[in-house]
Amino acid sequence: MKKYLAIVAAVLVAGLVGAVLLFGNNYKHDNRPIIADLKKHNEVMAVCMKTSLDKHPGAIIEIEMETEDGRPIFDIDIQAADGKHWEIECDAELATVIEDNVDKD
Repeated sequence: MKKYLAIVAAVLVAGLVGAVLLFGNNYKHDNRPIIADLKKHNEVMAVCMKTSLDKHPGAIIEIEMETEDGRPIFDIDIQAADGKHWEIECDAELATVIEDNVDKD
């Protein structure tokens, strides 16, 4: 009985390892943009953060760089002083706010 369970466990492990090896190469877990001009990138991010906090005084709780419709954006989440949570999207090349919404989640 123990040999049977060991064989079944080995087959399951081999199957899982095979699945990871087969499908793992196609999975894009980390699709980060390449930053060509680090100084400009940081300057634009700072402008986006300042603009967001000027509109909604509070604290930035998360900032993430994403690609949306082929354009790089900063997705900035703010907890405002009044307790509301805001989601601001700022163009990561032009430093302009393109969306500004209350987070309803």
